[in-house]
Amino acid sequence: MHTLSHLEEALRQKEQALIQYVRYMRESQDSENEEIAALFADLAKAEEKHIAVIRDQVAKLSQNQFLNEYQRVNEYNSQHSTYEGAPEH
Repeated sequence: MHTLSHLEEALRQKEQALIQYVRYMRESQDSENEEIAALFADLAKAEEKHIAVIRDQVAKLSQNQFLNEYQRVNEYNSQHSTYEGAPEH
């Protein structure tokens, strides 16, 4: 499923951006540039929100993909079954 792989890639990119923003925020704090530190803090918060949304979507798509595969296997098994009934005891 291409959508799932695209979302996973977007998630990795967002996580990397978050790490960078936190790093820049800390560097700005160290240099006592509070205005820029606040800017990077805001950007990091926005990335965290994006990450949460993407993770939810990845989880939903992964679950749907698993359920769809399960349905396909069940349909195949029911169509190709040689089972004709329970043996009598």
